[in-house]
Amino acid sequence: MITNFSLNFMKNSLSRYESLLIFSSDYSPKQLRFLGYYYAKTLREWGANNIHVRYRGKRSLSYPIKGTKIGDYIEIRFNLLPDNLSLYQSLMKLDNHILRSFIRRKK
Repeated sequence: MITNFSLNFMKNSLSRYESLLIFSSDYSPKQLRFLGYYYAKTLREWGANNIHVRYRGKRSLSYPIKGTKIGDYIEIRFNLLPDNLSLYQSLMKLDNHILRSFIRRKK
């Protein structure tokens, strides 16, 4: 049974993160939206809250990644227990759609 104390404890132990996902420019805006919301839904299943998904547009890459010179950027901000962050990182590493991904903890 979850009490107000345990809800407040969980809320206070969540950390704020910002994730940037770079996809190849082969995807349509509809496909990119689907991919962004797929990650948001998965994060919610792992206990994340306050999730914001934002499309950052197409940008030239500083160097080619997997033969691609232009990438589509999606930013995801969320609160998550630090213990569950490794699940999210593993999911991103295994996804063939992602060229690069970055995660940073916000203070």
